Amino acid sequence: MAKHMTRRAFVTTACTAVAATALGCSASDDAKATWTWTQDDDLPVLCMQVSGGAIVAMPGSGWKPQDGWIQVQLSGGSIPGKEIESITQEGSTLVVQLKKPASDIETMDLRLTEYRVESGDVSSIESVDIIDKGERHEAQLGVDG
Repeated sequence: MAKHMTRRAFVTTACTAVAATALGCSASDDAKATWTWTQDDDLPVLCMQVSGGAIVAMPGSGWKPQDGWIQVQLSGGSIPGKEIESITQEGSTLVVQLKKPASDIETMDLRLTEYRVESGDVSSIESVDIIDKGERHEAQLGVDG
């Protein structure tokens, strides 16, 4: 699978670097972070803890820091599926913007899509927000299963 960077992210990163050099200053860590993502169907489904302390598979969208990267799990119908359009960082929050599907019609079955997110400051991330069809919600933090 290919890594993705939007044109907007590329231009923003390039312009920030040029401006910082010209002004003799450095860009903020948030502006420097260029996140990349790869769909990875070999990643396991994230887990969550339920009442009573049991650990079960997470049926919804979530995230979990791994060793030097972040696993992001997206939940939706199998058609059209969920795809990432862009990823930015706002302080300690990773913001994942999903692509708007060509149609708002989804199948009733559940599909979990796993992504490997890298190349930014993974250790600074404390939460992940997902923006889907204009609505922003916080993704659940996964636990070890």
